[in-house]
Amino acid sequence: MNPITVLGLGAGDLNQLSLGVYRELKVASFIVARTLDHPVVEELKEEGLEFESFDAIYEQHDAFEAVYENIVAELLAFSKERPVTYVVPGHPLVAERTVQLLIEKEHQGLIDLQIRG
Repeated sequence: MNPITVLGLGAGDLNQLSLGVYRELKVASFIVARTLDHPVVEELKEEGLEFESFDAIYEQHDAFEAVYENIVAELLAFSKERPVTYVVPGHPLVAERTVQLLIEKEHQGLIDLQIRG
């Protein structure tokens, strides 16, 4: 199983993104965003970074918990094939249900999880 690295994009634009997170994004080989609806994502795309996203999953479910469980299942499937950089708005440990579910999976020994602000 390859690692899943969770990076927080903060609440603002690229100028507010931490240098460490920016550097990790620049060298990441596979980046998937919980949502593309974030100003940092647009700016990073202009710099040539490519993102997959889970935006379509929101349209498939009526309840948020089902959305989050589906996202986590997809992340685990991706990590079987390659390292995954998963980006979320804000800070990964503040009101981010998908990250909490990933932490549960890590405690179960199912994934190698790394979290960065």
